[in-house]
Amino acid sequence: MEPLVEVPRSRWLELRDLYKINWPKNSIAYIILDTQISYPDLSEKFNFKVYCPYGDIHNGMVAIFDKTNFYDIMIHPVDNINKLEEALATTKVVNFTGFSMISSASLEVEECLKRVKNFNNMKGEKAITHLLNRDSPKFENLSIPPNTYIGQIKPEHIKFIDEKWTYHGKHTYKMFEALTEHELTYVLYSKEDQPLAWVTVNIVGALNHLYCIESQRRKGYAEFILKYAINDQLRKGKDTLAYTIENNFKAQNLFDKLKFQRIGCHKWLIIF
Repeated sequence: MEPLVEVPRSRWLELRDLYKINWPKNSIAYIILDTQISYPDLSEKFNFKVYCPYGDIHNGMVAIFDKTNFYDIMIHPVDNINKLEEALATTKVVNFTGFSMISSASLEVEECLKRVKNFNNMKGEKAITHLLNRDSPKFENLSIPPNTYIGQIKPEHIKFIDEKWTYHGKHTYKMFEALTEHELTYVLYSKEDQPLAWVTVNIVGALNHLYCIESQRRKGYAEFILKYAINDQLRKGKDTLAYTIENNFKAQNLFDKLKFQRIGCHKWLIIF
């Protein structure tokens, strides 16, 4: 009998709210589900599915984005990892034989995978996790820099912005296109319609790809567009996540300055 049972969309809200337990530890799972509930077309576009051990949402979830021959897997217990570990040991639902990534994996999840699948050769990139709660105050007195305006990524700029991303790949153009369609991109444009700085909210609800073009740096553009995006998320009643690579102290200091709480470290684990 398959231990991981798919949970229908009609129960995602109930599962999401279970992750209010042990806040902010469980905030990542909450925000992942909240984003899929808020943008159902986005979850369908990227084949997002949720599985729980034995169909019981109290056992935690294994969520999967099936990105055509590439699995993005998220493993999040609610309380403890016991039932998830038991299910992962024998499941046929999760394809661990191909190229897969375990996203935002806690140390608990990493150790679980080593025990049940003997994945001792996993490559991982460690990140600091930052959280701003939805009841945080908005940034006040934000003035748009002279001769600029704010908009979504324009179709003619998707390729340019995509190729500036550190993790650019064959699937990322589609992602930026989808985020634009759902108004999850924030771009500071010059009056000549050239993108100067930008940030997005990605398909799991985290701030992503904060960037300012080199010739426009040291003008405060990146911090401005970040604050603008955060204000928009707060206006929508959303908690805001961000990740910074472990040794990116400049970005970490920026999120500290913006009153984000550091809630631990997580890894992006590659299985191959």
